[in-house]
Amino acid sequence: MQRLLQKHFPNNKLVAPAAFIINVLLVYLVWKILFLLCNQPGTVLNGFWVRFTDWFAYITIKPAALILRHVLGYTLAYNPRNIIISGTPGFFLANHCLGVSVCVIFSGFIAAYKGSGKHKLWYIAFGIFCLYAINIVRLVALGVTEACCYEQFFELAHTRVYLLMSYGMFFVLILWWMNYWAKKDLKVLL
Repeated sequence: MQRLLQKHFPNNKLVAPAAFIINVLLVYLVWKILFLLCNQPGTVLNGFWVRFTDWFAYITIKPAALILRHVLGYTLAYNPRNIIISGTPGFFLANHCLGVSVCVIFSGFIAAYKGSGKHKLWYIAFGIFCLYAINIVRLVALGVTEACCYEQFFELAHTRVYLLMSYGMFFVLILWWMNYWAKKDLKVLL
């Protein structure tokens, strides 16, 4: 990509940033096309997507429900998509709340940014785990908010505060890669 851009940009300082932006946009475009194809009912991709999102919802809901029940002491029922704390309306974990898009965009960003390829692999896995973990924390906090002050704060917490937590983790991970790991000679560190 950079060689192609060097032919068209007289200023070499613009080549690396332009290549990075194009790579990130290509990853995003491929993700959106794949996402649209996965949401076409009756296709093989749709069957895979439905199974994947149901599985991912379950492995996200279950630890949150177990923390709410066994650590925080709430009486609740849960299934692969819902947590219902006694005395509350409960909440549903929709596909757009799973964080899959954030994980894909994070992975594409790290893959497109400078740094060692083999170290990008472990950092992408680490980042996806962190985004998954913050989503579990978000669900636990959502459950606590729903149980203690549903009327006053649930909508604000659901649509703003916990969303900022998730995207905050995303940006911290990106900045950590850009400002620390991408600049290091990781062979010396590991």
